[in-house]
Amino acid sequence: MTTTTETLNTLELLKKEAAKILNIETVDTHVGLGELGIDSLNVVELIVYCEQLYGSIDPEQLNITQYTTLEQIDIQLHQQQVA
Repeated sequence: MTTTTETLNTLELLKKEAAKILNIETVDTHVGLGELGIDSLNVVELIVYCEQLYGSIDPEQLNITQYTTLEQIDIQLHQQQVA
């Protein structure tokens, strides 16, 4: 089972990658992707990064909209690892 520490670590790494993709200093993990400025091409970049960070994932199982937050993506990916 995923520990809180693992979740915080992956969320922090995901946050850094999103900021890097957007070429900004930092992002808020509680703000929707659309509000952050992440578009569909950026989502693909994030998914590729997530495959490296979380291991084997099924992108088709992810529920990602413009309102989805990085925190929600992190939770979904950890749930995939447990399932």
